[in-house]
Amino acid sequence: MDKLRNRYFKGCRRRKDISYLPWARDGPSAECAVFEGFIDYLSALTLGIISGADTIILNSVVNVNKAVPFLKGYTTINCYLDNDNAGKTALAELTAIYGSTMIDRSTLYSEFNDLNDFLINRSFTKNTLSNENK
Repeated sequence: MDKLRNRYFKGCRRRKDISYLPWARDGPSAECAVFEGFIDYLSALTLGIISGADTIILNSVVNVNKAVPFLKGYTTINCYLDNDNAGKTALAELTAIYGSTMIDRSTLYSEFNDLNDFLINRSFTKNTLSNENK
């Protein structure tokens, strides 16, 4: 097993790399979604906010440069990066290369660190309201 995790540490033995997930088998989509981590990607699927878009999961913001060649040719690149300094720096790096093609989607969850935090809070709020109405 390459992942090393416990309550105090999350890491891996090998270098992290990006994950590229094409939406269709017949060729690339015109749109791509970029996520900082896999859990945020799963959160987006749960929320139904991506459909028909290819996906790149950075697995760490240090992999931004590895994603650059994969992003060429997309007309729209939706970035769902974390609302912290690392996420904002990664967005700035990609925007410097791709300009107005990049769309910062972190505004959808601006009160939260990332998309998963938003989903958890949204689910918690719905469950709390449902239980209060019983």
